Amino acid sequence: MKFLLLLPLIFGLIPSVNARVVYIVNHGRINIEERCQDGKAEHQIWHMDERGKVQKLNLKGHGNKYFKNPELIPSDIYKSEKGYLCSQRQLTKKEREAYDNKFK
Repeated sequence: MKFLLLLPLIFGLIPSVNARVVYIVNHGRINIEERCQDGKAEHQIWHMDERGKVQKLNLKGHGNKYFKNPELIPSDIYKSEKGYLCSQRQLTKKEREAYDNKFK
């Protein structure tokens, strides 16, 4: 019975995982949505110009609880160089154009 009283304390000490959800757009070369369980609660568009300069735009929900414990895209889960679980998918043409237009 005493063990049941300690459960909330034990679970309270487990760190939560945040998701990084980034839409990467680069005029037809790289157009992906990437999700990583890397401890960051980012929701951004990264736009790369022809020279390789990256502009970042924060989207609604950037930094809040909505991005904790992300659902990774089940068909393409991999481990990043730093050991985080990540997934990615190709953006549709409509999504790519909408995100690209935010930088014009």
